[in-house]
Amino acid sequence: MNITGYPLQAPHPSSEVLKIKRTYMDLNGNPISIDRLSSGDLVAVRLDIQADRNVPDALVVDLLPAGLELENQNLAAASASLADSAPNLAEAIQDMQQANIRHTEYRDDRFVSQVAVEEYRPVTLVYLARAVTPGKYSVPAPQVESMYIPSWRATGVTPATLEVVR
Repeated sequence: MNITGYPLQAPHPSSEVLKIKRTYMDLNGNPISIDRLSSGDLVAVRLDIQADRNVPDALVVDLLPAGLELENQNLAAASASLADSAPNLAEAIQDMQQANIRHTEYRDDRFVSQVAVEEYRPVTLVYLARAVTPGKYSVPAPQVESMYIPSWRATGVTPATLEVVR
């Protein structure tokens, strides 16, 4: 018999070879708290990944809380673009452009990116998300893991909840 499900409590932050940190920012590049957002608010999400060894096959997965939706940067008609963001985000975007990103997906419920992380050389990823559905939601932790050495992994710190108000 197999049993699957979700734990009642969020996983504790952990780090083995890899490290991941998520920062929520306004469009001016200032860190913000997401405990209370208004429906329609746009937030920039910055993921900083580091490794104690070369990890050429790191898979970054950032599950979205239910009240947020990704702004897909692969669509020509996206309602918001990282390229149009404030100059304060330019440094993070430039860091992302210099990263060895092999694949990125903007899925309905998560941001996924496969990157090569060099020893002691941080990788920065940035994406946009919009608060859409009013309610109070649990916030999943960001994760990164080596695709071929799964013991090399990290789970980041996360706020307990997100509230989206009208």
